[in-house]
Amino acid sequence: MDLLTVFGVVFGVAAIVAGFSLEGGDFTSLLQLEAFVIVLGGTLGAVMIQNTWARFYDGVKLLRFAFVKARQVDRESLSVLLEWGDQAKLNGMLAFESIDAKGISPFAKRGLELLANGVSTAVLEDALQREVDAYERNCMAAARIWQQAGGYAPTFGILGAVLGLIQVTGHMLEPSQLGKGIAVAFVATLYGLGLANLVFLPLSGKIRAQVDSELRFRRLYLDGLLAISRKESPHTIETRLAGDVRERSAELLG
Repeated sequence: MDLLTVFGVVFGVAAIVAGFSLEGGDFTSLLQLEAFVIVLGGTLGAVMIQNTWARFYDGVKLLRFAFVKARQVDRESLSVLLEWGDQAKLNGMLAFESIDAKGISPFAKRGLELLANGVSTAVLEDALQREVDAYERNCMAAARIWQQAGGYAPTFGILGAVLGLIQVTGHMLEPSQLGKGIAVAFVATLYGLGLANLVFLPLSGKIRAQVDSELRFRRLYLDGLLAISRKESPHTIETRLAGDVRERSAELLG
């Protein structure tokens, strides 16, 4: 589990509350259910209008990406490909019919099945590349849902502020109601900005990064499976793909 996401949200909220308290503010004044309902409900409603149910559902499912570690393109990934290359060289493509599929990603498993079925390199490339493109297209479109939410939230924060001020003007002769209305007005704006910049937009960025890591992983296996299909030697495969592993390692260190 990637705890950095949880820690980031907690740390950000704690910093805001601490700063507010240092200025002499009362934390309980920030807890306004009315403002929260206006901002969150309005934002999600706007996102639903802009998308289909299927796309919205995919966006919700992708939230798990923000809390799991990305699949890494590392030396171990390359070693698996080299092992498959050795098997193909020794026993031919039929060796993949009886390979143990435990721990193999569905994408790589599909590639091995195609190799075992004896499809041509062109057909293998077309099938796997279509799968990679579809994955990228669907996941990135679903991730944009949270970017959209980040754009709408501040606007609904302003809407909440307007509604709060309407409440204030409706109780000008009731001083006891003025404070509540003004609090809802300002807190709604705070919720809108906070949800956008501390939750929705960072979630969108984190999901996109996770999808990018998965794409790198799939493209490494795509290149490796194509090399196996072309009957390249394991040494040649290692020479061609080692650069991708080094590039990813450098990014992680950087």
